[in-house]
Amino acid sequence: MEYTLYKNRSYRSVISAGFGLYFTQFRLFFKASWIMALIYAAVFAALGTLCAIKLPAITAEIMKQTLVQHQLLAREIAEEYLIIGGIFIVLTLLYIVVEAFTFATVLNKLKEHQDTDKMTVPRKWFGVRTKLMGRTLKGYLFSLLVILIPVLVIAGVIYVLLKYVALAPITLEVTALIATLFIVLLSFPLIYVAMKYILNKGGYFSVFSKAYGIGLSHWGHIFTTCLIGGIIISILMGIFCLPAIVLTQANVMAQEGFLNGDPLGMPDYANLLTIVTFFLTGFVLVYLYMPLLLVCYYMYGSIERYEQEKNKLKI
Repeated sequence: MEYTLYKNRSYRSVISAGFGLYFTQFRLFFKASWIMALIYAAVFAALGTLCAIKLPAITAEIMKQTLVQHQLLAREIAEEYLIIGGIFIVLTLLYIVVEAFTFATVLNKLKEHQDTDKMTVPRKWFGVRTKLMGRTLKGYLFSLLVILIPVLVIAGVIYVLLKYVALAPITLEVTALIATLFIVLLSFPLIYVAMKYILNKGGYFSVFSKAYGIGLSHWGHIFTTCLIGGIIISILMGIFCLPAIVLTQANVMAQEGFLNGDPLGMPDYANLLTIVTFFLTGFVLVYLYMPLLLVCYYMYGSIERYEQEKNKLKI
């Protein structure tokens, strides 16, 4: 199979090229990313454990005091809830940064492939190249910002209309849902924008002003490629994430029983088991996400090649 980047490809060929490069060069990608993957797994384990154990526990305690016992919320519980909420926000931001840095290690090799049409295996197992980490993080955050701003505007408009205008809540909710779905659909070209920004020079918004229109004109290709690739990855994620999902459900059900006056019923090693499970799941997730990153890389190359040929025909 030919793994040249700049080549016109159908969505099937793009997916095939992405997965093909992943499997043929897995050792290379693993050697370049495994240290960051371990850091990602540690952050994922901390965030997952917080969501699976701490948040359900404190929520159950609050519900028990306010809804079951009909008491005012104790100050200690309120403070603990705020602390856990703050930790959750910090871990979420850290997760975004570490995820971007982890995939930057792969994008470093893809940048090399873009420039030379080949990739070299890293010489050291313990070396992490920091090149492209800043651009990857900025591309990641700016893309989220472009999506988040209109969503927040819609939420603000809905809040104002609900509070000051006598409109049916259901109508507003349906309108907000449709508008949000429309924004999500329009966000698919951002994948092309982010990839072009990370792998080339220039500021994000200068790249965005030209690349988004190009991405929008290839919306069907981007959507179909991401949909099919996402379905494949989602199936694999569902299988490998099953232990973490089961543990989370077990903790939530234990807290529901606690609300009804039952003992928690979780073993003493439940916390350690949850941490280890989420850590292993997080490490595996890095290498489940990775083929989708390579698919997006080849999708970017296919669009670039199409635009180059189109410009030549115009000349």
